[in-house]
Amino acid sequence: LFILTENRIEIFNISGKYISHIATSDGLKDAKVSNFKIVNDKIWCHSVEGIQTIELNTLISKKYISKILSIELIINDKIRKKTQYDHTENKVKFEIKAPNLERQSDLTYQYRLEPLETKWNYQPYSKNLIDYKILPPGQYKLKVNLLYKGEVHDTRTIDFRIDFPFWQKWWFYALFAAVILLISYLFYKRRLQLQSIKASQLNELNASKLVAIQSQMNPHFIFNALNSIQDLVLKGDIDNSYTFITKFSNLVRRTLLYSDKDFIDFDQEVKLIELYLSLEKLRFKESLTYTINCSDIDDIKIPPMLIQPFIENSLLHGLLHKSGPKIISIDFELKDQLICTITDNGIGRVKATEIRERQRADHESFSGKAIKNRFEILKRHFGGDLGYEIQDLEEEGMATGTKIILRIPIQYKY
Repeated sequence: LFILTENRIEIFNISGKYISHIATSDGLKDAKVSNFKIVNDKIWCHSVEGIQTIELNTLISKKYISKILSIELIINDKIRKKTQYDHTENKVKFEIKAPNLERQSDLTYQYRLEPLETKWNYQPYSKNLIDYKILPPGQYKLKVNLLYKGEVHDTRTIDFRIDFPFWQKWWFYALFAAVILLISYLFYKRRLQLQSIKASQLNELNASKLVAIQSQMNPHFIFNALNSIQDLVLKGDIDNSYTFITKFSNLVRRTLLYSDKDFIDFDQEVKLIELYLSLEKLRFKESLTYTINCSDIDDIKIPPMLIQPFIENSLLHGLLHKSGPKIISIDFELKDQLICTITDNGIGRVKATEIRERQRADHESFSGKAIKNRFEILKRHFGGDLGYEIQDLEEEGMATGTKIILRIPIQYKY
C-alpha cells in the first residue's frame, strides 16, 4: 500500500503495518511528488524535476549500515576516560559520534540518563551533544539509541560515577556522631564538675555564713549585752531594760532567720545593723555615737551578715580603748555593686595590735580568714571587684581612726 503525502511516499503492508517510506534521503529528486505509478516493481514519480524511477525491491530491502561509533564523556569541558569522578567534576557532556553522509533527516537520537531520568529524550541527528549543567553525586548510566525512521538501529551505553563529598560519606557521619558524643560527654562531665565546684562553693559559703553568725552571736557579745541589760534591771530602769531585751531577742531572731538565705533585702540588713549598734551603745553608754547613711538606696538585695563583723571589729579594737567620744559612721553608695564605708575615730590598727600583744589576747571579733574566704567565694560566683580594704586615718602623723571599704554584690528585686 503506497500513500502519497505532502513531502514523501509512505509504504505499508496490506494489514496496515508501516514498512518504510520514500523521501529525498532515499533518492527522490523532489519531495513534492504530484503523481506516481507502480509498474513492474518500479515506482514512477512525477514532480517539477521531471519523471523519476526507483527500484522498489532495492528500496524496501535496503539495510542502513551506519552505527554509533563512540560516545565521548566530557567532564568540566575536558574529555575524560575515567569512570569515577570527584564531586566537583559535575558538569557533564556527552558527544555522540555516528558519522553518516546521507539520510540524516531519517536519523534521530533517543537517550536517557538513569536513574536521573525515566523517560526518553529525543533530538535530531544534527545535534549530537547531550549537556547536563550540574549532576548530583551518584552512579549513572547513559543509554543512547540511534533511530532510523523511528526504529532503534543501534544502542550504546556509558557508565560513570560522581563521588559524594567527604562530608556526605558514611565514615564522616560516623566521625561526626563520635565527635558529637565526645563533646556531649565532655559537656556533661564539665557540668558535673561545675556543679561539684558550685556545691563546694556553697558549702564554703554556708560555712563562712556560720562564722558570721558566730561572730554576730559570739559569747562575748551575748555576755556584754546581757550584763548591760542586767545593769538596767538592777538600777530599776524597767522601761529601758524591756526595750533592750526586745531588741536583743529581735536581733537573735533576725540573725537565725537570715542565716540560711543567700540574699536579703537591703533594708533588712540595715535594720540588723541598727539593732546591733543600739545594743552595743548600751555597753559603751553615752560615749558611742553612730550614724547610718543609706543614700535613698532601695529595691536591692545583698548577702546577709557581711557588714556587722567589720563594725564589731571597729568597736572592739578601735573604739573600746579610746577615751572620750567614740564615733562610727556607716555610709552606703550604690554603683555596679554596693559600696559600704565604715569609718571610726578609734586608736588605729597599730595601737590596737600593741594592746592585743600586751594583753596576749588571742580573741578576734571574727575570723579574718573566714570572711576573706567568703568574699573570694562571692567573687568567683558573681564576678567583679568584690572584697574589702582597710585604710589608716592620720593627722600630722597621729592615728585618728580607721576606714573600711566593702564592695558587696547586689541583686535587683525587680
